[in-house]
Formats: sequence, structure tokens, C-alpha cells
Amino acid sequence: MANRRARLCLAALLPLVAGACGGGGETPTAAAGAGPVTVKDCAGKDVTFAQVPERVVTLDGYAAQTLVRLGVADKIIGTGYPAPFAVDRSPYKERLAGIPVLAERVPVTEVVAAQRPDLVLTAFSAFGGPPGSPKDADLATMSAKGLAACLPSGPMLTDLAPTYDYVRKLGAVFRVPDRAERLIGELRARERAVAAKARPGDAPRVLVLQDDPVAGQPIKTSGSGTIAHALIVMAGGRSVFTDVSSMHADISPEQVVQRDPQVLWLISDYPFAKAKGQELADRVRKNPLLAGTSAVEHGRVVSTSQYLVSFPSPLNLDGLEQLATDMHAGGT
Repeated sequence: MANRRARLCLAALLPLVAGACGGGGETPTAAAGAGPVTVKDCAGKDVTFAQVPERVVTLDGYAAQTLVRLGVADKIIGTGYPAPFAVDRSPYKERLAGIPVLAERVPVTEVVAAQRPDLVLTAFSAFGGPPGSPKDADLATMSAKGLAACLPSGPMLTDLAPTYDYVRKLGAVFRVPDRAERLIGELRARERAVAAKARPGDAPRVLVLQDDPVAGQPIKTSGSGTIAHALIVMAGGRSVFTDVSSMHADISPEQVVQRDPQVLWLISDYPFAKAKGQELADRVRKNPLLAGTSAVEHGRVVSTSQYLVSFPSPLNLDGLEQLATDMHAGGT
């Protein structure tokens, strides 16, 4: 995950449909069910599937959720990191509960290899980020192909193209491109509904907080190259730290005061945070380091689980709707 922005975006496309990936698009190598399908990995290399994968391990719940919504949950023989399932309020919750859990965190290489997968998926931008988890070389050793979701290499993300690209790619690999396009259409419709409610001229300054600040220590935020930043823009806001691009970044309290956010967006449930959920919100409202901001003075402190907004997933639309509602309504 540490080098998640260093790789290129990818797309697997339907017949006669072009999808953006950086500066260009890819055309499909075969129609659904008509021979091999080739997609690009995050390094721009071809990955060819002669047939539909039958034994799939998802390293995280984000990837599993996408497969479930594409109607191919029966291909999943095990998943790691099921925590995102807890915030899924969709009708797919029952199907998610039936997926075997290999590990509460991202499973290590030995656990993945023991499942004899023919495909390993992750919604992270690279394999081998978490300690002990499989790297590309490990997947080659176990004769399994690997596909990750990818974020663009540019400094700023302002839309959910990575999420839609990942859905298209998996739709192609599992020969269900029509389902992929239908899912994307549903997600885009929700995106348009949020945009339609935006109030012209009202673009509040938003600061993402990942933890309760402590005096003498940097404040943790999310940068402009993240899904979280894209959701701020799509919800009608403006990040106060567009000059920061990394997923987890440290900023100074002095910078926060100087830029004076009008909304504090708490992205909760990070394992390193001292508090989570409502407790985090309560602590932030009382924190003297933030007391002088317009956000605290006007009670505009909102909170969202990181499981909705950290990595490409259909759950990103849940995060967008929640942020847009809370951001424009005030504090929660």
C-alpha cells in the first residue's frame, strides 16, 4: 500500500466501450465468453485469462464485495480482512457472510497458497504491502494470477474512475461485462443524485482527520491522491490540503489553523487511531488544538468509516452520500 500512487491505473473494457486509464484507453481482446480475455495490471502488463477463474482468494473485503455485486461470489474460496463487511448495508450482506474468512487481516502467503487459488485479488494498489502478504513473485510461485485495483499516478484524484475501472476489469475477467456495466450505471446514478443536490457557490473547506490530534505531534490527514479526496470534490467541498498527496500524511497544527477548515471530516476506524467512531468525534470537538477552527465553532464535524472511503469499492458511493449529506447539513 505504501507505493499505491506510484503505479498506473488500469482498465478492462467491454466490447465497443472505451475506459480511461491515465491518458488513454484499452480495447477488449475478446467478447464475453468468446476466448481468452486480457487486461492490464497496475504496471501496465498484460494478464491473460484463457478461462473464467474458479478458485479466487480475495485478500480484502473490498475486492470480495465487488465480486459479490457482480454475482460471482461462488468463485471466492476465501477472503482476508473482512472488516469492510461490517459497514455494508446492502442486500448483499448475507452473501458476504457466507464467504470463508482466512484471516482477520490480509492473509500471509502460506495461508493464501494453501487454498490453491488460480486468481488472487486485492483492492489495494499493489501486492505485498502488509508484512507477510503475497508479493507478485509469490503468486507466480503458486501458479496464481494476481490483480489489484489501481489509483492514477497523478497528484490529485477527483472522481471514482479507479472504482469503475476495477469493476470493469473484473467484469471482463469473469465474463460478466453486462453485469459490470449495470453495476457501474447504478453507482453513477447515485453519484449524479448527489451532484444534483449540490448548492452553487457553497464549497466548504474540508480537513480530513484520521485521529484525534495531540499537542506536540503532527496531525494525520489524507492527501489529494486518494479516494477520500475524490469524494470531497464530488460532494461539493474543497480540501484544505490539496498540496498533500499521500494516503496518510502528517501536517502541523499551525497549518490547520492557518487554512481554517469549515468542515472536519473524521475518517474513523484506522487501527492506529486512539479513538474510533463517536468517541473520536466527541474528542475532536473538545480538542483545544482545533477549537479556533470555523468547523468546530460552527459544529461542522462529520464522521465516516474508512471502510467506505479508503479503497476502490462499491461502498465508495455510501461514503459519498453520507459525506454530502452531513457536510452540507452540519455536524453529526
